Amino acid sequence: MTHKKKNTRRKTAPYYTLSYGKRTYRFITDKVLIFRLMRSLHGRFWGIAGVLIMSFGLSVCFLVKPETLSWSTAFSDFGRDVRTAPYLAASLFFGAYGLWRWRNYLRRTLKHARPLTSLVGLTVFGLYIAALMPIAWEPWPYRLHIFGVAVSGAAMAATVVVDTLLTKTRSRHSLQLWRFMRLVSFLLIVVGGFITLGSANLVGWFRLALAGELLMLVGYTLWIIDKTYHGEGGRSRLSIALRKIVLID
Repeated sequence: MTHKKKNTRRKTAPYYTLSYGKRTYRFITDKVLIFRLMRSLHGRFWGIAGVLIMSFGLSVCFLVKPETLSWSTAFSDFGRDVRTAPYLAASLFFGAYGLWRWRNYLRRTLKHARPLTSLVGLTVFGLYIAALMPIAWEPWPYRLHIFGVAVSGAAMAATVVVDTLLTKTRSRHSLQLWRFMRLVSFLLIVVGGFITLGSANLVGWFRLALAGELLMLVGYTLWIIDKTYHGEGGRSRLSIALRKIVLID
């Protein structure tokens, strides 16, 4: 009587292979593992996670299409190529999802949530539109995509500017460092927004779309890190003076 040998080989998690030059990168695509990690993530860190996921997806676009690495390249340009369009849409979608989860956390925990949560929600709205509307389909999907990008970019800039004006850092530990970080975030978002606006096709002042968008993304990321670490922060004199306005708690 013969006995069948049991297969003792361990099952490996599915992965996706991406080749770039002589190097090969492997990314785990096990849905169960990914969703377990997402469920265990605290709401406080969803903002950082959303921005990191979005940045990672945009970086993959450059890996897939390295010839587009130029200062004049806008992130939306990846939507015109079938090789990079899925990565662009996925990065914007999951970035918006992370910011939406973080917005819900801020709304539950902050005593003075407005107008911060409203502006973050507007950023999420713009990113979702940009992710769902392909820029290669003209005319209306293209117009809606541009509208979504404009809304999300303007909301990002407004969020950092408004929060910088209405709040102040309470932490006594490394106070000067955190104040400098907030100042850098403010300057990056303002300068990056100006360069991005000047690089738009309707304006045509510069050809530095990538530089402007990167500055805005870095500035917004620094602001999220500061907000995640310090929380709500103290109220500035301007905020106290404007507390009777409906949009400000």
